Amino acid sequence: MEASKTASAGHVLFLQRPACSRVPPEILLEIFALVAPSQASLRACILTCRQWNLVGTPVLWRRPQFHRLSSVEHFASTLVSFTSGAGVSHYAKLVETVSFSTLPEVDRNNPQLATLLDTIVNCMVVPTKPTLGLPAKPSGRNLLLPPVIKRSRSLSRNNASCSGGVTSCDADDPLAARPLSATDLQLADGDAATIAAAVATGVGPAAEQDGEAASERQALATAVYTSSLRQLDLRFCKGVRNYSLQRLAPRLASINVLNLAGGLRTDITIAKLSQHMTDLRRVSLAWTSNLTDFGVSELVQRCKGIEALDLTYCMQIEDTSMLAIAHNLHSLAALSVAYCAGVTDIGVREVATRFPGIQIINVAKCLRVTDRMRKHLAQGNVVYACDSFDPFSIYRNRLQPRAKKAMY
Repeated sequence: MEASKTASAGHVLFLQRPACSRVPPEILLEIFALVAPSQASLRACILTCRQWNLVGTPVLWRRPQFHRLSSVEHFASTLVSFTSGAGVSHYAKLVETVSFSTLPEVDRNNPQLATLLDTIVNCMVVPTKPTLGLPAKPSGRNLLLPPVIKRSRSLSRNNASCSGGVTSCDADDPLAARPLSATDLQLADGDAATIAAAVATGVGPAAEQDGEAASERQALATAVYTSSLRQLDLRFCKGVRNYSLQRLAPRLASINVLNLAGGLRTDITIAKLSQHMTDLRRVSLAWTSNLTDFGVSELVQRCKGIEALDLTYCMQIEDTSMLAIAHNLHSLAALSVAYCAGVTDIGVREVATRFPGIQIINVAKCLRVTDRMRKHLAQGNVVYACDSFDPFSIYRNRLQPRAKKAMY
């Protein structure tokens, strides 16, 4: 009897809960995924109740949308306010995509965008310094420096401060100090041989400090950065200069989808980015007039897991890039070289032969690719002319090629 009363009471309590809190989380995720394009609506949803907030907050932060530069500034300041010295904030760990392509052109060309991107990335990364095996400190650590004659501020640096002909030097200026001799050094055990060896090899406190500084610089240079950021879209964002991207390259190692279309990127910038972004899967360098075969070769040699590569309207690339792509990539599924006048049948045939399962080789408006090669691609069920924005979108998880349709 008491068990039935308890069960009925629990049923009544369940019915008394608001209807919004009784929706299963998996259903809420599906609903929030549909509402996600309108972030204002999604924000209103997560303010409904605690359960909706727990489920919808990761969806809201996963792919923030920016429609003006002030929204980017607000987002960056929010990340900074939540970031503490202990590490990355909880909200920064939820961000997976940063896209500035929806900003107006005047905001995309604003140099302040590079500073904001630097702030956002720095709030998301976690540096991991490798442990360096530093050598044992030499016995020169116990060497005592001789007294240094301090120069009077009223005298010039070239005047002598004593009749003995000793050039005066400033203790704050290590370059002005005279070289040490064996008579100036005093070792605790009085080993003259060790003193002479220290003078001959330059081992001393200053040299050791330089070695430690070099080790610290090496540790910072080889530090590994991890973050939740997976997709970066800087399409036609000329405000983010090449130098800014090169400086951020070590902190962007976790990215696997990169869109740099129309950003005036150079071969050196692409080489620097590919040196750290070895896990890239989708890359768009369309409308990059400065890109040459060297930049493409550096990219494909270091990022061998690329599945989709967009080189539309890269006018300087030729068959050398096609051969590099064919011989270095392992799982290429889509390639676009549309409007590339330097690409010929030789390069296209090499790519098609190396990747029998490739879905797209976009050669639209390639003047040196013959109709015979296009027919050969069509016989292999390869799409040879398509809209590059559709299959190469960074928001697409799987390639879904459109039906083969010639544009001629």
